[in-house]
Amino acid sequence: MIIDKFGISIFSKGRSIEPDRPLTRPEYEPFDWLLEVLALLTLFSFLGYVIYIYQRLPDIIPTHFNAAGLADDYGRKNNIWMLPGIAVLLYFMLTLVNFIPHKFNYPTKITPQNAMRQYTLATRLIRILKIILLVMFFYIGYATVSVSHGNSSGLGFWFIPVFLGFVFIPMIIYFIRSVKK
Repeated sequence: MIIDKFGISIFSKGRSIEPDRPLTRPEYEPFDWLLEVLALLTLFSFLGYVIYIYQRLPDIIPTHFNAAGLADDYGRKNNIWMLPGIAVLLYFMLTLVNFIPHKFNYPTKITPQNAMRQYTLATRLIRILKIILLVMFFYIGYATVSVSHGNSSGLGFWFIPVFLGFVFIPMIIYFIRSVKK
């Protein structure tokens, strides 16, 4: 077993030093199903919105927003497809990652006694973050359309702090809950 000076396990030759981690996945609880349904609804709504609005877009649309939330680069309207494309990719990647909770890094040592609780907390965090990211991409797509039609000047100066809050608050809650006995 290799432990660094801070008591954190490190990897040796590509193998985890916790080989006794159970290879199970937590059962879906009703809240997990709700999160998955919300993620799919958000993704399909976003795809539907872009399909619906595409023909109504001008030839030039914003393709980048600066830190103040203002559009600072423009391109062809085909670029709007990048946002739902990335959202679909994120959805599938985060969904697939949730099938291997035994491979995650955890703030506590995983034992057969705490594995299911830790796996449940971690997979639920990923589901919550998946929804947050999908909503963020949907909002960026909506703002892109709004700016291209002249109804708005950008994302708004509050976008970055609000988005970061929505990402970090669930992560902080997860870390607090995962280290509790």
